[in-house]
Amino acid sequence: MQTPLATAIGFVYALCGLIMLGLLALFALKLRNISAEKQARRCQEKYRDYFVYLQAYSEEEERLKLPYGEPTQKEKQLIQKQLFELMERFTGVHREKLIRLCEDMGLVALDLERLKSGWKWTRVDAAYNLGVMRSRQAAADLLALLQKNSANDPSLFIVARAIAKCARDNSDLRQMAEFVVRAKKNVHQLIVDIISDSQLDTNSLYTELIRDNDPELVKIGLIGYSVHAQTGLEPTLPKLVMSPDKEVRIKAVKLMCRDVRYLSEQTVKDFLSHKDWEIRALIAKAIGTLQLVDYIPALKKAVGDSHWWVRYHSARSLAQLHTAGFAALCEILREERFGDKVDMAHQIILDDLEKEKLRLEQGASTEEKLAYNEKLHLYRKSCQKNISTVQVMEG
Repeated sequence: MQTPLATAIGFVYALCGLIMLGLLALFALKLRNISAEKQARRCQEKYRDYFVYLQAYSEEEERLKLPYGEPTQKEKQLIQKQLFELMERFTGVHREKLIRLCEDMGLVALDLERLKSGWKWTRVDAAYNLGVMRSRQAAADLLALLQKNSANDPSLFIVARAIAKCARDNSDLRQMAEFVVRAKKNVHQLIVDIISDSQLDTNSLYTELIRDNDPELVKIGLIGYSVHAQTGLEPTLPKLVMSPDKEVRIKAVKLMCRDVRYLSEQTVKDFLSHKDWEIRALIAKAIGTLQLVDYIPALKKAVGDSHWWVRYHSARSLAQLHTAGFAALCEILREERFGDKVDMAHQIILDDLEKEKLRLEQGASTEEKLAYNEKLHLYRKSCQKNISTVQVMEG
């Protein structure tokens, strides 16, 4: 029968063996890193003049020359890293010449072959390299690799970004977006960021996605349209306000609120009475931002909304609409005695007066001083409260 002491001794021996194995593994990794650093230094020294040539002749019209001699595969990979650094620094025709050089050196073909490796991280590394080299001939293979990825694989986004950089047309980008949005939840913004790495004109892609029947693709289109597409009327947007998907409705209204051409009198009325408080808040905020003084009465009414954010943006927009809007806030104080509506109006009035006061103390024109005094007079008339009057007109 084994004693507790013998068990403890056996455990100590096993632990010591594991520690020794760990130390040997660390030592082997250290030696490997030292060897890799030496190889990199030798390669850097060997091709020093060539790297100088790449930077000096990047603006010439002819194709860049291949490295002299016959670089080994390892040397090609080390040269590739240097080329990647240059690609990050250069744009336009300079980057295109470096991309062609990668093709001429066989680096694209090398990574296309590595893309078929049985090792996952070799495939991922190859996909990353092909993305940096923006190889359009790799697009089909990268799409096939993406289809093999599982939803829980974080490398999915590396492959997706490589596809965006290598995309031949918007069809490649759409296939990538469709797969990623189905594999992951709440990644619409990230997909738009990935698509932005493409060299293609993606305006038509976002317009196409906005008109799709899939709400997930519509969300990508709306985000992309707001960030990257050219300013202009998209006739589909008003229809999306009726979408059964709340997020689609809100994003569509947010886009519409950027363009006054969408905001007809009926549209503003519908948005201010919409069932979604987010949409009511968006239109209330837009009225102030776009300086739509005709809707002061509607904003005045919206200050009494049931949701705090709608009340806040309505009152804040009134304050943005100069003296006329400020007067509407003061009318609320005269007409209401208690409740959320009068509380919000009073809070915004005091905030606006305080900001005006600070601005005047820093120096202001006569017109600004007159406007401040007029607001102060309106406030004093609206409520019988003792407040300290700043004599800004003295001197």
